[in-house]
Amino acid sequence: MDSNTASLSAQDKKIWDGIVEKGVLNAIKGLSRMVGKDLIINTIEVCRMPASSMPDLFGGPDQLVIGVYLTFTGATNGHILMAHEPSIAFKILDLLMGRKVGTSKSLDEMSKSALGEMGNVTSAYFLNAVADHLQITLHPSPPAVMMDMAGAIMDMALASILQERDDVFMARTSFGLSDRTIEGNFLIMPNPSFLNLPLAPALSAR
Repeated sequence: MDSNTASLSAQDKKIWDGIVEKGVLNAIKGLSRMVGKDLIINTIEVCRMPASSMPDLFGGPDQLVIGVYLTFTGATNGHILMAHEPSIAFKILDLLMGRKVGTSKSLDEMSKSALGEMGNVTSAYFLNAVADHLQITLHPSPPAVMMDMAGAIMDMALASILQERDDVFMARTSFGLSDRTIEGNFLIMPNPSFLNLPLAPALSAR
């Protein structure tokens, strides 16, 4: 664990985990509005993990993954990656496009556009929630949608992250509708300056 994380008190670590969780909750709220349906949130589990272990989430660096990747800037900067095994990504596509489960089977241009718009919406809702809590401003970049080996997709973000820190926030979520459940990975890779931001007094008092 990097020095920035190690220097945090147990209370501050709890606060940061709570901020990330609220951001992910808001992201799913944004997704609900995008699809026009109330998504059922089953679980959200926020933890930290070694950045170098991220490909293991998908069975190793050689496993095929569909990812939506973007960066954010403002009071601090970093990376956001929504990455899924193809079978899960296709479930998300069916949800986005109002299709029956099992309809989507490939990543064509229309599918990429739908996933990219999901990235726009969920990242904006996530960053807005985090920014509101910290009383700062954060701006997402346009998303990139790709299908590649897990190691190759992770390397895009890890190249810069591993120079400064060795852990990332990961939110493992389970949500869906009555006829489908989707388990997703929402990875937040902030630069060390993120954890050096002053916590709002109301948050620190909790």
